[in-house]
Amino acid sequence: MSVEPPGAQFPPEAKTSLEHVARDLAALTSVALVTLWSADERTRTLSVAAALGEGAASLPLVTLPYGVGAVGWIAANRAPLEISDVFRDARFVGHDWRKSHGLASFSGAPLVVDGRLLGVLALDARAPIELTATQRKGVAGFVGQAAAVLEEARRQNEARRQREELEASRSALDARVREMAALVSVAGILGATSDLTGALRLICRELGRLTGADTVAAYVIDRQRAEVSPVAGYHIPEAVREGLREARLPLVDARFSDALLEQGQVVWSDDAPNDARFANSFFARFPHRSCAFIPLLGGAQVSGVLHLVWWTQPRRLSVGEIALLQAIGQQASILLQNARLLEAEVRAQGLRAVTRLANAAAHEINNPLAIIVGHAQILADRPGVAERHRFDRILAAAARIGEIVGHMTQITRLEDLDTAPNLPPMLDLRRSSETDPPTR
Repeated sequence: MSVEPPGAQFPPEAKTSLEHVARDLAALTSVALVTLWSADERTRTLSVAAALGEGAASLPLVTLPYGVGAVGWIAANRAPLEISDVFRDARFVGHDWRKSHGLASFSGAPLVVDGRLLGVLALDARAPIELTATQRKGVAGFVGQAAAVLEEARRQNEARRQREELEASRSALDARVREMAALVSVAGILGATSDLTGALRLICRELGRLTGADTVAAYVIDRQRAEVSPVAGYHIPEAVREGLREARLPLVDARFSDALLEQGQVVWSDDAPNDARFANSFFARFPHRSCAFIPLLGGAQVSGVLHLVWWTQPRRLSVGEIALLQAIGQQASILLQNARLLEAEVRAQGLRAVTRLANAAAHEINNPLAIIVGHAQILADRPGVAERHRFDRILAAAARIGEIVGHMTQITRLEDLDTAPNLPPMLDLRRSSETDPPTR
């Protein structure tokens, strides 16, 4: 019979050839058991390649390190060994097994080709093994055949190992190329547009192509309202598109928020329905099997999230994939930071424009206002002036205009009035000129 130990892989023709050699050796020597061991010089271990005879089906060991047992001693010393009574030799192991099969004597030899140890031949018998010169010559011939078979098997295994390593290297290289292409693509997106929504949509597309996610969505975090809201997406199913557009996830419901929002780590699950971290109204409304969340930093805080969705497929992320997603998140964070800077610059430009206009208007108003106030005061102070109350109202209105003009010259920020939705936005002069920021 042929025994295939863990890790030993022989081509079918090699196993068949070794079985024939074992059968021919048993017929030539009349021993009870013939075992051919294959050697691995890199790991310095032996493994059973073929075994025929008494106890072949119940060998106590099918792998051995060099130096262990009689077979291991032959491999370590590359020398033959003949023992007439194995029970008196400390080099032998498996005494109980030998006794159960009556195997008391042993003869073994190394299989060497061009100085390389390829294996060991082991013969076990009930009586001392005494071979004639003709038998020894025949054994030597079979040893050469077995060595040739093992050498060819070694070459085939080495060729297969090299092919597998090459294929693994190609796969790793392809994956690395895809990763680099994704990073380059994200960098290109960042440099090509300042449109936050459009850029996030393109990044979502790249993430979908890279990871195979069914859907990718981008969210921004409103910390004042303590909620997450969607701003862009890729491959959003029509059945959930409208609902997802209006969906809001309160931060208090996100049990994974500490790792994601406070520590800035990628959070993922390949079984979201049974993951307590995702037990909230959002996932109940949009159930999916696997997900990943990528934080987007806007300065010192996480200001956005990229959400990868696999609706029905269990998807595990490797350590390398997590690191890549983290890197993409860091790149995409630049987009949010730039958007915040651009927003601040736009507001600053708007503030400068408003203050210039307000100062100019205040200057133009102050001059005629001073004339109106002066003349109204002169007329009001004349004795016997009828309808004095009308001049008082004029002066009060002028004082109100002066107060408004004062606010116009002290604008430090832009605060709008709380008006009805159907009215255009209007500047709140009082709040816009207050020294302390408004509180709401």
